[in-house]
Amino acid sequence: MHVGTNHWALLVIHIKEKEFHVYDSLRSKHRADIPQYVEELKIYLKGKHIDADKWPLRYPDPCPQQGSGDDCGIFTCKYMECLACRDIQDLPFIQDDMPLVRAKMAIHFIKAYFNGQGRS
Repeated sequence: MHVGTNHWALLVIHIKEKEFHVYDSLRSKHRADIPQYVEELKIYLKGKHIDADKWPLRYPDPCPQQGSGDDCGIFTCKYMECLACRDIQDLPFIQDDMPLVRAKMAIHFIKAYFNGQGRS
């Protein structure tokens, strides 16, 4: 989710646990719009016949935190990757890993671009 004017964080809906989880690399900052996003999701889920009104909003700990001002998008992508791979035990990455993570992402997108050439 796009938070404020220049920050990205991950909001996860845990249907089985009946909870919302926020993975935010700048968790120390107060973000009033995160609960607003959750309220919008509750309305959406109600339309899908899922009553999430009483589901808590949690901020899992530990949650790797960024040390620079421009890595929130990379952290958010890395949170998603770890959750998709179910590698969420202590979320195994830190700020120092971000240059390598950023480079691997760039290579992935470049390869995907060139592998898709000629397909229309």
